[in-house]
Amino acid sequence: MGIPTIDLSPFATGEPLATSPSPEATATAARIDKLCRELGFLCVTGHGMRPSTKANLLAQMRRFFAEPVEEKLKISIAASDCHRGYIAIGAENLEGALGDDESMGSIMDGDLKETIDSGGEQGPDHPEVLAGTPLHGPNQLPDLPGFREAWATYFDEAVEAALRMQRGLAMALGLTPDFFEATDGETMYHLRMIHYPSADRVVAEPGQLGCGTHTDYGTITVLGDDGVGGLQVRQRSGEWIDVEVPPEHLVINLGDLMAIWTNDRYVSNPHRAVNPPHVDRYSIPLFVTPAFRQLIEVLPTCVAEGETPRHEPMLAGPYLLSRFDGTHSYRNPDLEAHNEGLATLG
Repeated sequence: MGIPTIDLSPFATGEPLATSPSPEATATAARIDKLCRELGFLCVTGHGMRPSTKANLLAQMRRFFAEPVEEKLKISIAASDCHRGYIAIGAENLEGALGDDESMGSIMDGDLKETIDSGGEQGPDHPEVLAGTPLHGPNQLPDLPGFREAWATYFDEAVEAALRMQRGLAMALGLTPDFFEATDGETMYHLRMIHYPSADRVVAEPGQLGCGTHTDYGTITVLGDDGVGGLQVRQRSGEWIDVEVPPEHLVINLGDLMAIWTNDRYVSNPHRAVNPPHVDRYSIPLFVTPAFRQLIEVLPTCVAEGETPRHEPMLAGPYLLSRFDGTHSYRNPDLEAHNEGLATLG
């Protein structure tokens, strides 16, 4: 089943939205508002990412994930001070990681996927690194010819897509177009490169998925994939649907912090991924989270007079850390002990 498609080109970063938003931008913002109230998942065109950019990074990912696990573990995330590096199959557990639910981590079997987690490249002289702010620092990327270059190009173009969507969301919410990019501090971008081995190559426990049911943690997620399929979204009715992504489209969905900011006007939808049969799947989500010290509290345009905010204000960074603590084995001894050696490739 397809999901609605939005053209984000009216929100390109070169467009003068603050002074004279085009009729196309205004109309598209209204449609974004409607779709985010109904589902919170949409396909996008006009996102600014070239097809060759995605193809190049997918090719590099296939090379890395085909290497022996011993080689991949040389950049293990457990060796990083800022949550960057390789995560092995079974070492993350997203089943039940729902922003409005206390069941996070209650189902212990790790996901049947492996990933490389990365973020903005921040050297030792970066102000947040000097300040010791968590989740800021250098990346651990594969030492393969061309990998870093392919990663950097994809990262930059995915950020452009995120900025376009944020501008559309800001207008949809009656805010200035640059609201989300003008907050204090540096937005946190985390790019994941994910490999889901085919279902016939993994030894799974009953109910164990490639990526368990969860909501995303930040404000929005920008997803590119290889077109194989496997993403499933739970509608407001509770029904699960398979998401089909047309070629050269990206998927954008809302995260928990956007739900808090909008007082649940926009809600982050639970979703999951299944390992497809007879073919491996690769995906590349960019997770967007406000600056580490950004206070997230209900927006004035999202609370009516006399209405009470549904969520307590919270800081973006500590919230993100709490979600990582509940889902990553290297940060959670209970998950580490349970999942050690549980998931293997056949």
